[in-house]
Amino acid sequence: MYTLKYYYEYILKQDFLTIFTYQNSLKIPLLNKIVLNFGASQSTFKNLLPSLAAILLLSSQNPCIVISKKTTLTLKVKGGVAIGCKIDLRGANKFLFFEKLVFSILPRIKNFRYIVTENNVFFKLDNLFLFKEIEKKYDYFQDLPQLNVNVNFKAQNPQEVLAFLSACKFPSLS
Repeated sequence: MYTLKYYYEYILKQDFLTIFTYQNSLKIPLLNKIVLNFGASQSTFKNLLPSLAAILLLSSQNPCIVISKKTTLTLKVKGGVAIGCKIDLRGANKFLFFEKLVFSILPRIKNFRYIVTENNVFFKLDNLFLFKEIEKKYDYFQDLPQLNVNVNFKAQNPQEVLAFLSACKFPSLS
């Protein structure tokens, strides 16, 4: 069992039961999913291919290509054109990626900024060469766009999300 998953199952759940009062044990905050997203400014297949390979290396899952539905003149995007790729991490992969993110990647970022909404935490990773998988293949990933990361929680209020993140040693909270 992964370290963070074990920590959540056997320690964090008990801590949340003592800190917050719940009528039902299913209302304990839970890491629901992690969404990784590359948005490409230039939507040619040649520019999209490195981001597909990078997201495959990071998550060990096949990403899906995001296709625009309508033509938008302000963004200069035609309808039916590939504009990026994304992946939803659930199950064991979400704990594996979150553990890698919290303990090895985020502590090395100096000015780390994030946005906490009701059940989500959004942030962008500019330098993807902090990941060992991508650093090994430096020649292939010269011009990667920013990686948008959305960590989705099943919680009742933002205080529970912040308590979950601080208990997991999220870098800028502890």
